[in-house]
Amino acid sequence: MKTGKLLAIFLLIFIFGCQINEASEAAIPEAISAESELLSYVFLKSNNPSLSADIAADISGPNIILTVPDHVNPEQLVATYTTRSAKSKLYVDDAEQVSSLTRNDFSSPVYYKLVTETGAAISFNVELNSYFPDLDLAARQVMQRYKIPGLSVAIVRNEKLVATKSYGYANIEQNELVKNNSKFRIASLSKPITAIAVLKLVQEGKLSLNDRVFGSRGVLQFDYGTPRPGSDIDKITVEHLLEHKSGWVNEKGDPMFMNFSSSQKELITDALLNKPLKYTPGTSYNYSNLGYCILGRIIEKVSGMPYAAYIRTEILLPSGITDMEIAGNTFEQHLPQEVKYYQNDATPYMYNISRMDANGGWVATATDLMKFMVRIDRNPSKQDFVLSSLLKRSYLGFLNWSHSGSLPGTSAMLTRLNDEFSFVVLANTRNEEQPLLVAEEINNAIKDVILQHQVWPDVDLFDNTSTTNLIQLAAQQEEVE
Repeated sequence: MKTGKLLAIFLLIFIFGCQINEASEAAIPEAISAESELLSYVFLKSNNPSLSADIAADISGPNIILTVPDHVNPEQLVATYTTRSAKSKLYVDDAEQVSSLTRNDFSSPVYYKLVTETGAAISFNVELNSYFPDLDLAARQVMQRYKIPGLSVAIVRNEKLVATKSYGYANIEQNELVKNNSKFRIASLSKPITAIAVLKLVQEGKLSLNDRVFGSRGVLQFDYGTPRPGSDIDKITVEHLLEHKSGWVNEKGDPMFMNFSSSQKELITDALLNKPLKYTPGTSYNYSNLGYCILGRIIEKVSGMPYAAYIRTEILLPSGITDMEIAGNTFEQHLPQEVKYYQNDATPYMYNISRMDANGGWVATATDLMKFMVRIDRNPSKQDFVLSSLLKRSYLGFLNWSHSGSLPGTSAMLTRLNDEFSFVVLANTRNEEQPLLVAEEINNAIKDVILQHQVWPDVDLFDNTSTTNLIQLAAQQEEVE
């Protein structure tokens, strides 16, 4: 049976290209913990008649989980809490809370802001009946081990979204928590999106995998200059770029992480005229961000549309994805709901990310990426963008595959585990010494949780109507166990 994993080797050149140790930054700041100011949090039987006993929270970190019986209506619960100072105040969506009086809807996580008497703000959320306590534990262990500020996870089973989980901080300084709609840079997870767009054009007869890219017979012809005679650059095909077999290598550094002021056209032209091929096209695998940048320009040439506009129109919107965008370069250019990125050894805001559009530029939520995944996974419930026969020309046709993405301040991994499960993990930091480590550790932990989990809910969180049912199922599981 054909299997495949695009893990460390697949991304080594990309990762090393990211490791330019300029503009070193201070260590990741410490967040103010909820337990330092929130002394207790409990649902009292006296305030919640449907309860048979008081239910108290174990306050540890910003994510608080309580277990309630399945017959309890989560939409009308009253919390009682105590704070270190009587002058501290709690808010939910800017509405001030009153202990033992304010009712809230806990059918989905409730996000609190605690404002101390000094004006310091502390964020935490309260969730009922986590259906995946094993996932919660695994995620928190990895986060503690590698000092990950924030993490987002989404799991699909049989093309239904069965879990979306968020942990930690989107912005430590502002005490903002990661939520399920938090957006992360996805780095090289942009490449499967670009690859599917190319294959879709092939399927529609507008492009061929065997089409040459440059020269008189090429898709791009002389848009980026004329290849030198005998250079073999005019023999590079679309499929060579998809498979990282163009013949270019990054002996003197990855051009996508150099000369930040240069345009895409200037980078491609420079490679065409001044960067000789190391290998004959099609003969040797060498991971190439530049190759996928060129694929982005092929999409533009064939479709007659800007790259991002084509992806939105032909891939994202048909998947039900409405707010994925190309990332900005600076923190000031961050998008609504986008997390802040943290890195001990280099600033995450020194690169020209927007120039990386087709090879590493997208920003997405975990749920967005699962909406994309179910349209490329060769399973029958949702129609794929591309026929299986074309997908099988690449790793996308393997039984299981993983694609990593990494930038300073970013770790990501998209995985097709088997015909039943797919999942994605996104984090807003990476390990300095081993850039793939964070993504791999989280990926392995979640894979183990999925394979060991016995009972799965018959829900689909893609439709946003299954949350209460999921809470009730979790309570039933708790009683069984």
